[in-house]
Amino acid sequence: MKKIVLILTSLIIILAVLLAIWHKNVDSATGITITIDNNEKIISYSALEKMSKTSFKTSRGDEYSGYKLIEILKDFDLQNIRYLILHSKDSGSLRLNKEDYHNAYLIWQSDSEKPSLRLIISTDEFGQRWMKYLISIEIHK
Repeated sequence: MKKIVLILTSLIIILAVLLAIWHKNVDSATGITITIDNNEKIISYSALEKMSKTSFKTSRGDEYSGYKLIEILKDFDLQNIRYLILHSKDSGSLRLNKEDYHNAYLIWQSDSEKPSLRLIISTDEFGQRWMKYLISIEIHK
């Protein structure tokens, strides 16, 4: 019994250390990491701020100003992609198909101390697939 408790305690400590290291890396991020074909590119927040914003209205009537996701990804070959997977700072993930990412926008989130982005899908009437604290995007072909 003591052996099991010792093993479980050790595993919990290791997990806590790994989570602390992961959160430190996420907190120090200064942009969005884009991954395609095992290649990573970081789009910095300052580069994003230089892009032109678009005003848009969601299907439920909310109005925002932000960046169209397809415009942010314009430097990547999006012709043959099947889907995108987006990841948030709080470990959430979301898969977007072609129709969804054409209607997706990124806006600056106002409820956080550090700059962070929120994904809004303008056609999602109930906001169930909106994502706070976006940190990375995977492009899958």
